[in-house]
Amino acid sequence: MKIVKIAGHCFLSLVLAGAVVGVPAAVYLDVFGQGDEADAVSSASLKPVGQPSGVFYVLINETLHEDSLEDWKQFFRNDEDFPVIFDDIRCITAQGDENSTKLADRYRVQLPENQMHTRTENPVLLVSKIEQRQFDMAIISKELAEQLLLKDNIPHVTVVEITGGDSDEKA
Repeated sequence: MKIVKIAGHCFLSLVLAGAVVGVPAAVYLDVFGQGDEADAVSSASLKPVGQPSGVFYVLINETLHEDSLEDWKQFFRNDEDFPVIFDDIRCITAQGDENSTKLADRYRVQLPENQMHTRTENPVLLVSKIEQRQFDMAIISKELAEQLLLKDNIPHVTVVEITGGDSDEKA
């Protein structure tokens, strides 16, 4: 009779421990593979909005994107057949430069979810980071770049010029 009580107690303890640990683990660890998360090869989550008017510079730090630089240039030129890019990027725009922020958001929605993170930065600090190559990617309007006296030829920085629906590359 004592062995039956011990076995019953062990069985009840295992069932309760399984319920306490197993149910939350099954819910949060996505055991059954039915999560809503985007994976690395999922397509863009939203349709891109129209491109803002004006001339913009997309600056790419070449040292951080040696293997995928050509792919990123194709993407920013709006080529229809740009390859799948596996790099995650951080894109900075200037505070108060609303059209460049809209352009960055337009590019962000064309990529898989969470591949491109955008943030705004003080314009003077942004230009300083660009000139010191302390950035990943940046988008700045031509007018603001001229006002802040952004240098034309920064070593190891590729500039893609975006105009309306067209684009041109500068080295």
